[in-house]
Amino acid sequence: MKARQVPVLVTWDVDPNDYFDPAQKHTSMQAALDLCADLGIRATFFFVAREAAEYHDEINAIQRSGHEVGCHGLTHGAEEEYQRLPEAMQRRFLDEATRILENLSGIRITAFRGPRVKVSATTLRVLGEFGYLTDSSVCSQRLDLVSANPINVGWLIAPRVPYHPHRDNVFRRGDLPVLEVPIAAAGLPLISTSLYVLRLGVMKTLLRLLHAEARATGKPIVYLAHPEEFGPQSFPFKLSELSLASLRAHGLMLRKRLNERDPASRLRLNRALLSFCASLPGVHFVTMRDVALGASGAPAM
Repeated sequence: MKARQVPVLVTWDVDPNDYFDPAQKHTSMQAALDLCADLGIRATFFFVAREAAEYHDEINAIQRSGHEVGCHGLTHGAEEEYQRLPEAMQRRFLDEATRILENLSGIRITAFRGPRVKVSATTLRVLGEFGYLTDSSVCSQRLDLVSANPINVGWLIAPRVPYHPHRDNVFRRGDLPVLEVPIAAAGLPLISTSLYVLRLGVMKTLLRLLHAEARATGKPIVYLAHPEEFGPQSFPFKLSELSLASLRAHGLMLRKRLNERDPASRLRLNRALLSFCASLPGVHFVTMRDVALGASGAPAM
């Protein structure tokens, strides 16, 4: 890879959203598509399979625009915990999710991100059998205390560049065919939630650090956001949030209430951060499939 090239992957997790009506879902998705079009971004959209039919028109638009459709699990429910699910259940979930998305899109689905960025070596083995090329669920060197992955030791020791995981440990190098493409982090993760809480100045500094690393190593920079963030969000407190099951699946939901509340401001912040990213030397926007096929020049590990 030429040292001056910096592949950037903008990834959108299209999660279930019970508090949006259909019109709001389409409006928020269109905002994400328009943002990509305005900035010349080719992105990867990870869809929850049982929700994806609601976005039939958007999936067609995504493909026409050169973006990639990926899989974000079957339901995104608390039962879909890929870091601990038995293999037979993972196989059933992933088989159904893949078939749904391939029927909707008419193409082979090859990119995966686990719900709540949870994954295991078992998941990667099954994905490899199903023909997937990439996973992007590991967030290497992310320090976290309140999310669904608190104090994830595996994240702290995982390689920072794309790598083929070990068949018994997703956080170690091995020979599984699926390429792990880590979400970018340097202590802080490069995700939209960080942007809304820490604001633009901090995130630009983080991006500069990641850009310098990418120029030196060829490591792709992976950014994670959600189209639903461009619509009204509501997080009323529920006592069930404090249950052990909820904390284990979702972490402290209190963090959601620290977010920027205004959807227009969330959109402006994303536009400003991604515009800044696009202005950095050597940046070019790619998809997960590009990285898997070597189009970005990412190192084959």
